[in-house]
Amino acid sequence: MDKSTDLITLPIKIKSLNEMYRAHWAVKKRLKQEYALLIRNQMNLNKIKKISEPEKVSLYILSFRNRKIDYDNLVGGCKHLVDALCDEGFLYDDSPKYITKFIVEQMKSKTEYTLIKRIA
Repeated sequence: MDKSTDLITLPIKIKSLNEMYRAHWAVKKRLKQEYALLIRNQMNLNKIKKISEPEKVSLYILSFRNRKIDYDNLVGGCKHLVDALCDEGFLYDDSPKYITKFIVEQMKSKTEYTLIKRIA
């Protein structure tokens, strides 16, 4: 079975769960919209097709950050990003039924950005 891999690079870091808890609902909504716009642009640029039918995929998110945060904070902060990935068709749905593997990691870096890889 041939696996296809799609890669998106976002020029922003993922906000931590602590930051998201303290944010007003309108700020969270704008952040999700910002994620969606960046994802849409990257999908168009890289000619990544939307998933329109149920499909099982693996999702790998790698956050490059100035300062590392604890794992729970990182994964919890990915919620709005994963929702935006679903809204834009990069993922069919965010339930465990469709995401077979979900890996979130971080690396220390002077430049902050996020890599997202979908493996079908």
